Amino acid sequence: MDADALQWPHTNFVMSVAQLAQFPALGMPSVAVAGHSNVGKSSLLNALFGRKGLVKTSKNPGCTRLLNLFAVDERLLVVDLPGYGFARASKGEQARWGALISSYLRSASAPKRVLMLLDIRHGPKPHDLQLISWLDAAAIRWIPVATKADKLSGNQRGARLREMTAVLGSGRVPLPTSASKGMGIRELRTMVQQEVLAEHSDESAHGSDVWNSCTTR
Repeated sequence: MDADALQWPHTNFVMSVAQLAQFPALGMPSVAVAGHSNVGKSSLLNALFGRKGLVKTSKNPGCTRLLNLFAVDERLLVVDLPGYGFARASKGEQARWGALISSYLRSASAPKRVLMLLDIRHGPKPHDLQLISWLDAAAIRWIPVATKADKLSGNQRGARLREMTAVLGSGRVPLPTSASKGMGIRELRTMVQQEVLAEHSDESAHGSDVWNSCTTR
């Protein structure tokens, strides 16, 4: 096992945040997880963490209404964002969730990446495309993740991924995953490790070089 690899089962719940002022300064790079209220976000997170039941799941969508923070191996912060597009939530409640997500993504605590979860059976919905457009405008990088891939046959899955790639543009091919079958979980862990932790290490090293050059003048 790679000594530098994240130990995903070493994940602990940190806290829930109702407003940005409560967000802790933990000094870890972060990745946020976003998606429609019925995309299977909680199940995927449990599979990613390798910790059954760590993230509460429910048959009723829209149960995540706060920013839920999880520390992976004390090296990475995973921020579970409220699911959007929940029809039964009041407009006022949806507005509060939207404001919380927007303020977080605009803050100094903004994530290195956003995992955009998309139900492979339906492809990107209007709310998904709206958030993606906002992330692009804010220069926040995102990774498309297709959930519930086990619900389709191999041929159906391939066809749907091609359709989703065409809609998303820029050659972004969603990673097919299944929380129940474990499909794509290892690949998603590797992707997060390489894109988030490696980038954070490079930035930290660059910062040290700048500091050293300043102090030796």
